[in-house]
Amino acid sequence: MKNIIIVIALSFLFYDSCAQSNSIESYRLILKDDWQMQSALKDPTPAGSISQDKFVANGWYKVSVPSTIIAGLLANKVYNFDPFFGMNFKKLDDPALDHPWWFRKVFTLSASENGKNVILKLHGINYKANVWLNGVLIADSTKIKGPFRIIDLDVTKQIKSTGNNVLALEITRPFNPQKHKGDLAIDYADWIPYPPDYNGGIVNDVEIKTYDKVGIQYPLVTTNFDLPSLAVAHLTVDALVTNYSKNEQDVIVKGKINDDITFEKKVHLAPNEIANVTFTPTDFSQLNIKAPHIWWPWQYGKSELNRIELSVLRGNAASNTISENFGIRQITSKLIDNKSREFIVNGKPSRQWDRNSRQVSVDGDNPEA
Repeated sequence: MKNIIIVIALSFLFYDSCAQSNSIESYRLILKDDWQMQSALKDPTPAGSISQDKFVANGWYKVSVPSTIIAGLLANKVYNFDPFFGMNFKKLDDPALDHPWWFRKVFTLSASENGKNVILKLHGINYKANVWLNGVLIADSTKIKGPFRIIDLDVTKQIKSTGNNVLALEITRPFNPQKHKGDLAIDYADWIPYPPDYNGGIVNDVEIKTYDKVGIQYPLVTTNFDLPSLAVAHLTVDALVTNYSKNEQDVIVKGKINDDITFEKKVHLAPNEIANVTFTPTDFSQLNIKAPHIWWPWQYGKSELNRIELSVLRGNAASNTISENFGIRQITSKLIDNKSREFIVNGKPSRQWDRNSRQVSVDGDNPEA
């Protein structure tokens, strides 16, 4: 068990230091609080009405998201027992959980974003949903499916620049997850029971983002060293640039690292084109960084972070800007005799684990598993 905890901690360390990273964007409205939740069996009102501002959600539960269905019910003290005590978990079974549930949110768009392209971004819906906005079906459950997907929906035509907007998600839980012909959803070890809603609900952020015809997102910095030397870090920068308009766009993508390294290039976008823009150290010599601030995992060195900022400009104005922390580090791995995996961080062998999450060596040593 000790070694399992260690590998989980190591995994979160990699993720938190290199991927999660204090992201800042030009406009980002996270729809977190003051949601309303109810079973579609209990309230059979048509979807077109539920997603209108005049609808009155009498008897609905107030929740904050992310939240599963049962988490929302627990937050509203629906159960008069502790589900985590004894066999009480089985008391949560309810046929209503096998049917759709509504998650409804009323929000307003900032006046400063009037006239821009508006994107609804769903970071995790479990398992599938019909998405309604202001009485209009934006996307059905054939498109909104899978808790691990990030889905962008262009709602520019349906959004109201003044007054209330109403977003309503009709969510159905996964069925037979990870089984033959079942849904590919959130799973557990075989000794952990599923909750009866199978984690159905909103399991990650829901947000509104705006762009002025074009947008940039998903920055990625990839590091390569001339191993074993760490004197120079060769960085490759990637980002996704989207043309949200029906017209061709000529834009400039600008980048900055740590306030002292800048780079840019011109990009031509076809109507509605999504393009990956890449800056390589071969084409941009300033991305060959001498004496870099290197990220190391715990016990191997300092976990130093750098900062990248990317903007896309149309004319002389920035449509949007995104900035994130990142670690300058090169990580690879390899299998050992098809039983264990060795991770190499910046050319240095790290801990090795077998497929049962048992530590088998550290830098050539052989500690107890």
